[in-house]
This record gives sequence, C-alpha cells and structure tokens, in this order.
Amino acid sequence: MSTWNTEKKETWYSKFRSGRKFSYVDSDKNPIGVVQLTFLRLLSVAARQNFTYNCHRSAAWHMASADSYQKALHFMGANDEDLSFHTSPYIKALRDGCSMRKGTDKTVLEIHTPRVEQLPLTDAMFMDFGEPNQKFGFEVGPVCFMG
Repeated sequence: MSTWNTEKKETWYSKFRSGRKFSYVDSDKNPIGVVQLTFLRLLSVAARQNFTYNCHRSAAWHMASADSYQKALHFMGANDEDLSFHTSPYIKALRDGCSMRKGTDKTVLEIHTPRVEQLPLTDAMFMDFGEPNQKFGFEVGPVCFMG
C-alpha cells in the first residue's frame, strides 16, 4: 500500500471553472512523477482516496430537503473522467453531515475504485454555493494504491 500526501498548488487551471487543479507531492514535498504513478497503477488492483467537504449551510452530496443528489459534488479523475453520484458507483458518503444544510458540519466522501486510472482526483466542482451565509472548504486526502 502506498500513500501520497496532497497539496493544492496554484499552477494548473481547473477544467470545470476558473479554479485550480490539484497537484500531488511525496513526503519530501517533491512532485510525483508520471512514470512513478503509472508504475503504481500497474501494480495495483484498486485505489482509494477521501475528500472532506467542510460546510456551513451548503450540501456536498445528498440534499435531504429535496431528497436529491442534484447538488452533489463532481470530481475530475486523473483520466479526465467526470466522477459524481450519477456517473460513478465507486463514491460513497462515509459521513454526510452537510445534507441538512444547517449550521457547520462536514461530509466525508470515499472514492474506492478498481479503475486505478481514475485516481488521484485532479479537480472538484462545487454545486451548492452562492446563497447568503453559505461557506465551504475542503481537504483532499492521500491516495492509497492497493496491490
């Protein structure tokens, strides 16, 4: 099992909107090389990564009031594939504290996929924002490749 620390950098433009793409570094803060990542994928049968959405009056996955996933986050996989509630069976909410859109809480999503080329996540699109008093933040977890 290999794990990589993640760090958001300001050098890659988001494909979703005017944001920035995620980048990954090793424990010594060196960028992860394409060859190294490809080799890890070749030796792995699955990959896992968590994404934590910290919310204030904002939904990340399920919206309880409408019993809907219309405002669910979208992710861009490393293979440029859109990953969301509607497109990927490999995303699961480990905790969905943001579904009520009340107060401050968090939603923890786990992407656990046998399609190792999908990870690491490279981008995220946030669907529930823009209303008064809404706030959000996020943490991109390390990637774990399993052989």
